[in-house]
Amino acid sequence: MIEGEKIYLRPMEISDVPYKVKWVNDSDVRRTLIIFDYPISPVATEQWLRKVALDTSRKDFIVCLKSDHTPIGFAGLKSIDRTNLKAESYMGIGAKEHWGKGYGYDIKKTILIYSFDYLHLNKIYSHHLADNMPMININMKLGGKQEGTLRQDVFVNGGLKDRVLISVLRNEMIR
Repeated sequence: MIEGEKIYLRPMEISDVPYKVKWVNDSDVRRTLIIFDYPISPVATEQWLRKVALDTSRKDFIVCLKSDHTPIGFAGLKSIDRTNLKAESYMGIGAKEHWGKGYGYDIKKTILIYSFDYLHLNKIYSHHLADNMPMININMKLGGKQEGTLRQDVFVNGGLKDRVLISVLRNEMIR
């Protein structure tokens, strides 16, 4: 278990599949994510989890509230590159009643601390839809820098969308 201030991250388990399916299939949640495989099913999601659980180049977590252990989202690292000391982070808060309460900041900060202090990585980067200002602002508040905009890069939510690439370096993170 990896603890933040108000949340903790624990490895995603098969018993978490119904949460992930519900969250990703929710149209409001999906608008905040860059997800190409929609809708997702419990069977396919369980198969995906069994496959990625053995992949050492990624870490997939369920986000839970410390106060009552309620799962509220998912987060993780993928493309962990131990040679070049970097990885891509991702996250989503699926329980919409917890949007706008500071959990996104806590999740991202917890992922960064884990990446820098435990995995000894130097750079964590993430891609965000250019209109997802809450996630862009969270990254910037933690010391992130925008490395660029990938124009009309992904077809999501019914159209081609720009993606912003943001990175946080170990020595630039604001704790």
